[in-house]
Amino acid sequence: MKTFTAVALAVLLVFLVAPIASACPMCADAIANANSSANEDDMDHFPAAMNQSIYLMLSVAYTTFGVVGFMIYRGAKRNAEFLVANSQAS
Repeated sequence: MKTFTAVALAVLLVFLVAPIASACPMCADAIANANSSANEDDMDHFPAAMNQSIYLMLSVAYTTFGVVGFMIYRGAKRNAEFLVANSQAS
């Protein structure tokens, strides 16, 4: 039951944070067509900021798959231990 609560809380957190962190669907065009009239200091940091946002999006995906994979592994291990304990009791 604790695992279900933790997963439900994580899913709820993802849905609550998602509208806040919206991403630009045309990032490549935004970098290529950046305004030259903007502050020169801001223009130097824009590509680095885009790279960081891409790394963040990738890390969230890999972390999610890792957590789900670990939960499946742990569940299979507990199931195997349960079956061994039940077969010895019979």
